[in-house]
Amino acid sequence: MNTIRALCLAERFQFDALYDYLAHQSYAARMRNVIVLHPDDGVHAFLFDYGVCVLFRYDYEAEKRLLDLLRKYAVNPLEPFVEEELEYRLGSEAGIRIRNDLIEVDDLSELTLLSLGHALAQSTKLAFFEASIEETIKKTKYIPETLANKGSIALSRKKLARERGRVYLEKSHIILQYNLLDTPEFIWEYPELEHYYLALSRYLEIAPRATVLKNRLEVIQELLEMMADEQKHSHSSMLEWIIIILIASEIVLFFGK
Repeated sequence: MNTIRALCLAERFQFDALYDYLAHQSYAARMRNVIVLHPDDGVHAFLFDYGVCVLFRYDYEAEKRLLDLLRKYAVNPLEPFVEEELEYRLGSEAGIRIRNDLIEVDDLSELTLLSLGHALAQSTKLAFFEASIEETIKKTKYIPETLANKGSIALSRKKLARERGRVYLEKSHIILQYNLLDTPEFIWEYPELEHYYLALSRYLEIAPRATVLKNRLEVIQELLEMMADEQKHSHSSMLEWIIIILIASEIVLFFGK
């Protein structure tokens, strides 16, 4: 059995610069948003532009050298990084079979491994977002609790706007930018490999996890929008009272004269 390791190292890589360097240093090919490295027989690395690398049969020293290099081209690097690990081997006569984190496939070609790499890379990026949203939930947990206990909360408009922007940014990353809910374009180009990608994607529950994550983000977003509407109402009420006081002052001054 062999090991697949997927690591989410950063928000994204400086992809063009990374490819320019690797193209002059080792065997490297580019397939849309993936850099393919094949330094040795049976050893493969797939580097995705959204900050994830998937390594097949890399030993400790080779992995360490590659990660040291990737950190130089990382944008907003993560510390610690997010990782997932599976085992694979040649053995299934039915295309692909996955049980207990062991993938059995009928083919170990580079394109087959890349189709598996796409699914595992998406899952690892999703795991990063899950941890990030969990942290956001912890940070905003006090808002509904305070509202329930006191009926109001002192939260500045600037801080609230920043929280709303951060939640919307997370949501756009998941749905729009990183295509975590879409089949990769690579699979459309090689439809004969789709069953490998779909089997691992279903095993890793990518679509249900992304849906749950989106729903959790929507709950947080609704809470923050409710707070923003409350602030707008309070601000409008304050302006109305200021206008009433000014009108009353003018009336008093008029009769005083």
